[in-house]
Amino acid sequence: MEDYGQVDKGHSFGLHSLLQLIRAAGAILGIITVIIGLFYAMRLLGLVFTALSNPESYQAFLEVWISAVGGEELDVVISGSTYPVARFVVFAILGGGCILLGWLSLGMILVGAKIVSWTVSDQEAVKRLLTHAFGSEKKARSGAPH
Repeated sequence: MEDYGQVDKGHSFGLHSLLQLIRAAGAILGIITVIIGLFYAMRLLGLVFTALSNPESYQAFLEVWISAVGGEELDVVISGSTYPVARFVVFAILGGGCILLGWLSLGMILVGAKIVSWTVSDQEAVKRLLTHAFGSEKKARSGAPH
């Protein structure tokens, strides 16, 4: 029996399958990025919580930082009173480091979420859902008071 030039498309690995595989790999990469960002954010928040709930355990750590920054050489004497500037510098450095690390962790979470969104979601479906939920833009403009 002749097939009259028909091609069996049932078991072929074509371009569409390759694109789906690339999209799946991108989604997995995005999920891994989100998990890594969450892990680092949880570690950072855990360290900050531990330092706030039990500051005595970090006293030796702070003393090492104070001596590394300059120690008593940075102290300022004003009218007989000594002000420890090194402690302020250490807290500024550590606080800035925590803010920077938190920002990077949240950035990793955001990048991972965007990767997943770009590779998995159907943007037209999201637009239709939002239009259905909130109404069209034309209805909002015509019904608004002037």
